[in-house]
Amino acid sequence: MGYLCNAVALLLYFGFVAGRKCEFENRCQCFFNTWKQVYKADCSNAHLTHIPDFPKSIKVVILDNNLISTIPDYHFRNNNKLCNISLMNNKLKGLRKDAFYGAYNLIELTLYNNEIIDVDENFFKSIPALKYLNIKKNNYFDWLKLNITFPYSLQTLRMDFKILEQDHMFNSFKGLINLKTLDISGLSGECECKTMTPETFQTIPNLIHLDMSACKISYIYRGTLKFMSNLTFLDASSNFCLKFAGAENITYDLQTTSIKILKLNKIHRTFEPDTIVLKSHIRHLRHTNLTELHMDSNRIQLFEKGALSSLPITLRSVYLSDNMFHFGSYFSEFYVVPITFINISLQFNSHDLQDFYGEICVKKDQTDPLPVLSNTPNQHEVQRYGQLKPNTLPFNISSKLQKLIFRNSLFRFKIEANNVSENSLAYLDFGFNLFYSWIGPLLTYKKLIHLDLSNNFCSNVSKDFFKSSPNLKSLLIHNNLLGFVLIDDMHGEILQHIPKLAVLNLADNRIPYLPYNFFKFQTMLTEINIGGNLLEDLSFQISHMQNLSHLDLSKNRFSSLNSRARGQLETIIKSNPNLTVDLSDNPLICSCDTIQFVKWMSQTKIKFTKLQSNKCKLYNGNKELLKEPKRVYEILEKKCSSYTDLIVVLSIFVIFFVLILLCGLVYRHRWTLRFMYYMTKNKYQSSSRKKCDDEEYEYDAFISYEEEDAVFVHNHLLLNLEEDAKLKLCIHKRDFQPGKDIAANITSGIHNSRNVVAVLSQTYLDSYWCMFEYNMARMESIYSRDCENMFILVSLVDLSAINLPLCVIEKVHKQSYIEYPNDPLGNTLFWDNLKEVLK
Repeated sequence: MGYLCNAVALLLYFGFVAGRKCEFENRCQCFFNTWKQVYKADCSNAHLTHIPDFPKSIKVVILDNNLISTIPDYHFRNNNKLCNISLMNNKLKGLRKDAFYGAYNLIELTLYNNEIIDVDENFFKSIPALKYLNIKKNNYFDWLKLNITFPYSLQTLRMDFKILEQDHMFNSFKGLINLKTLDISGLSGECECKTMTPETFQTIPNLIHLDMSACKISYIYRGTLKFMSNLTFLDASSNFCLKFAGAENITYDLQTTSIKILKLNKIHRTFEPDTIVLKSHIRHLRHTNLTELHMDSNRIQLFEKGALSSLPITLRSVYLSDNMFHFGSYFSEFYVVPITFINISLQFNSHDLQDFYGEICVKKDQTDPLPVLSNTPNQHEVQRYGQLKPNTLPFNISSKLQKLIFRNSLFRFKIEANNVSENSLAYLDFGFNLFYSWIGPLLTYKKLIHLDLSNNFCSNVSKDFFKSSPNLKSLLIHNNLLGFVLIDDMHGEILQHIPKLAVLNLADNRIPYLPYNFFKFQTMLTEINIGGNLLEDLSFQISHMQNLSHLDLSKNRFSSLNSRARGQLETIIKSNPNLTVDLSDNPLICSCDTIQFVKWMSQTKIKFTKLQSNKCKLYNGNKELLKEPKRVYEILEKKCSSYTDLIVVLSIFVIFFVLILLCGLVYRHRWTLRFMYYMTKNKYQSSSRKKCDDEEYEYDAFISYEEEDAVFVHNHLLLNLEEDAKLKLCIHKRDFQPGKDIAANITSGIHNSRNVVAVLSQTYLDSYWCMFEYNMARMESIYSRDCENMFILVSLVDLSAINLPLCVIEKVHKQSYIEYPNDPLGNTLFWDNLKEVLK
């Protein structure tokens, strides 16, 4: 970050108009203030070999990544408003005395990564207001060897640093009494200082920020930092030869500083034996106000007993990632450390072999007058401090800890009931491990809000796992194998204990489908990511999630969304108009079968993300972008309309044909159907049973006649057949059961009679009930008597075949009938024959 000239300039900086080509150099972009004056010129990456002439109003100049080799004298003589110039990544060879003459108000100067080999000792006299200077990566140019006086106003200095001899260290940083930030890091430049003494920084006692990382430091004498009472930030990382024994002098000096942040990352070589952090290494920090401690990538195996408890009570954040921790009794000391954040990720992490070829450390007898403590734990120490216990998570959490990160360690455990002490843990990250089974429950995690168990190859989660985490709002469990267990959760029992859940990531879990009630208890969800699975249908309920704002269904197997799914989404958008859905990378199909889905996409108010990735397959095999679903719908509507008309016409024709066919069949078999109906009805309403051939029927004959022929029946037929022949006849006026359905009486009477006598006349043929009796008798003969001849047709008049129905003509042709002669001699013969037939 640079400095700006004053508060007005700051406002102008954030309020300038969009850039356009500069008049003085068309390869530059100019930005203007509210008075239409050039305020800023960006000439970076313009292949410039010289510096353009800038207008007097210019305040900020960027000339990065060009081919500029010189700064002409007096070039900025008219730019007294210039306060910021950057010449990073150019070809500057030297800096002459009057290079910036006239730029008296210059505050920030960046000369990073040039080829400077010569600097005039009076170079900085023309820019006395300079507060920020970056002169790193300039051919390892040793600025401190020259008799250069930096501006007294300088507050931030970033430079290369190389001290191989002690003879000129007393003149280092001459005149920088106002310097607050010093960056000599070898990570962003060049730095080499094997040994640091109290004289190294003695002329800059007011430092607040000191970065001396990657400076190949082997030893630091006590007193080197002691006088920096304002120091709040110190980075001594990537000094592989320093080790914790060498860092002990740093911690000793920090007692008299205002240190807040201390970085001791990678002060132990990557391929050396593991190390133990002794109490003596960090005990002096107890007397500081340290709030943040970094000790990453140090191959730490153990902490000596009492080491952790000696840390200051002001400490809040600890970084211990990329180490080699063995579980042991020292973990119990974490309970007394009042930290709120700890990162212990990347345990037992593998490293590139290139890290093996590092610096050569200075031998002990050359620079280290104190005894060197062994950093290699022996067998006795390992036994003393504890060993790894398989399938156990031994964290004893501090009561103030709020955030714990334990990622990328590939630890293989099943998470069983984990009852740690009462704590304030709100953020827990266990991603990229091998926690393959989540049994739980996670006890005493009542304040937990965020839980990350992603990338753990887990295939089992119990219904009680989240039982003691009722306040969980963010759950990241993507990239596991939960598809094997979630499909059986029919009643949403796995997530039932976390009703406050707002964010859920279930992506990449090989889920083929989810039960309808899986999210039964999740009414407060705002974001669901279920992408990268095997879903073909939105089978689960989401309509009750009135706060849902994003649903990610990408990279599944959806060909469309059915009407039920669309209905659920429309229900949600009524209460949350900001709903977004991601359907990208699905095999969507745009056809006549899915035209309603495409139409819905063109009409709904739901916002679809990644529309450039939403492609659907058309009827002809081509893929069409759904970026404009309305246009796709119009294409389908034209294609499908002709098919729709044809389908409607064909459907009507088929239905009409089937109805006609059914009507014909019903009419053709109408008497059969009616007979079957009444026989079935009689079966359940009467106690009569089916007669066998050798059993007696209740009646010898059922007499079927029309009311106009009643005189013949009562005066002649009954007299001759019942009184003379002693036959039992069924007469409807006499023998039908009162209150019973007429049709049922008819079918029952016929069924219980051995024969049927039909008295034919013209009125008989015209009567509905007479023909009903006739057809019921015909059906009885066919279906109950195996086509037995049970019909006796008695014709009272001479009937013409023209007047006879087909069913009667059929019987007349196949079976004989009797005509009533109506004369005394013929009558006697008629009645004798009829009696004989009926008996």
